[in-house]
Amino acid sequence: MRRFLVACACGFSMFLASASYAAPVQSLVRLQNLNSSQISQLANEGYDIPKTGKDFAEIILEGPQIQSFVMKGYKLKVLVRNLDDYIKTVKIAQTKTDSYYNFASMQSQLKKWEETSPDICKLESIGKSHEGRDIWALKISDNPQVNEAEPAALLMGAHHAREWPSIEVPMATALKLIEEYRTNEEVKRLVDSREIWIVPMVNPDGVTYSMEKSRFWRKNRRNNGSSYGVDLNRNYGYQWGNVGSSNSGSSDTYHGTGPFSEPESQAIRNFVEREKFQASISYHTYSELILYPFGYAYNVPNPDSKIFEKMAGDMSKFNGYTPQNSAELYPAMGDSDDYLYGEKKVLSFTFELCRTFIPDASQIDGFTKTNVPAAIYLIDKAGTYGLVTPSARDELFAALDFEGSRRALVDAVDLFGRENNIAMRNEALKQLEKISRRAAAIVCEDLKEDNLDSWKDLSSLPQAELAISFVRNRVLFEGAHKTGVYSPEVLSVIKNID
Repeated sequence: MRRFLVACACGFSMFLASASYAAPVQSLVRLQNLNSSQISQLANEGYDIPKTGKDFAEIILEGPQIQSFVMKGYKLKVLVRNLDDYIKTVKIAQTKTDSYYNFASMQSQLKKWEETSPDICKLESIGKSHEGRDIWALKISDNPQVNEAEPAALLMGAHHAREWPSIEVPMATALKLIEEYRTNEEVKRLVDSREIWIVPMVNPDGVTYSMEKSRFWRKNRRNNGSSYGVDLNRNYGYQWGNVGSSNSGSSDTYHGTGPFSEPESQAIRNFVEREKFQASISYHTYSELILYPFGYAYNVPNPDSKIFEKMAGDMSKFNGYTPQNSAELYPAMGDSDDYLYGEKKVLSFTFELCRTFIPDASQIDGFTKTNVPAAIYLIDKAGTYGLVTPSARDELFAALDFEGSRRALVDAVDLFGRENNIAMRNEALKQLEKISRRAAAIVCEDLKEDNLDSWKDLSSLPQAELAISFVRNRVLFEGAHKTGVYSPEVLSVIKNID
């Protein structure tokens, strides 16, 4: 063992010597034969850990740190020796047809979409970064200039600068919604019945620095004095702290001077408070995971765990990713999902895209094609599962059309119809009653016009038992006390239902 350590140390010393007169070389390294407590300890010490497994962690280390781990006896494998060179290689390989969005090209495309599709698109700057760049948000909806009472979904990219694929998936989702609005019935239904907001680049300064300086940069560009940058995904206010983050400004997981200390996270907070979302995805790289709250500690109770598990499992069918609780990666405080759900009750997910931070640009079509359908699924379920959580507001129920209430009934009853957890079932039943009453009200208005279509549809649904009873009670009561409200045919149909 001693001979092995000395040999490794000598090898790494030669590696260090080659870079001794340059900026510190960052490497992607796999530490093996670890247990969960060791992985958590690495996170708490401020190491940047993009991927973990049952007995390993892939972490970012500089040369002296590698030597230190070797001397301590860790089993270690260097996966990418020079991450800065790795990014340069990806940049050089880009072509006119295969390239990642930068800030300028993203901004130009967003403005073009607003100009060419003003009937469904509105572009808004929701804040400014440290260096004065706009944090752009694109709204896609049938009345984009109006704040309607519709379920709202949020897609965010690039909290972390070097995670360029996280920009591509929200942009590709926007493209699908805009291009297929007039030709795809399902896309039109979602755009007409949802408020969809896309923030492709939460951290424009960091992304620009990563792309233009060719540094393997993660954070924003705050000047900390002797260092730069705050990890925006450790800066959110719910359970902000030291677990999985660092007090050191030089650390890649530096959480800032306090909750929401950064203009970028402040912009998202203010935006979320204004729009009152039902569901969200924050895109990151890498690991091919779908994560959901809570992530700040192990085994934190989540009253909506059944919905999270169902949605994560369904979305994984599109992209083949592994769904899991965030803390299973490693506990970390101050991330966006915990804030969105813990404080605002948004059904919030993180997608860890791809198998590396930045795949070759020729792979963009591949990973967007498998992840855009998952985003479309989330947008849809913002109006079904999103209505059986505390984030649902009364105006959302009042504004439901028949198709929206029908879909919400099916999803809610299928998921909670046999729920054994009394508290969870009771909470879902409160919302289910509101959905059922709205569906019944719509059907009754149709019946007054002798239109039986919605009634036939509703009465054929096994999940609509409560709504059917509301329709029957209302029609029979009004028919007995008010002459001519419903035709004899309608009254006969309702009376004779099994």
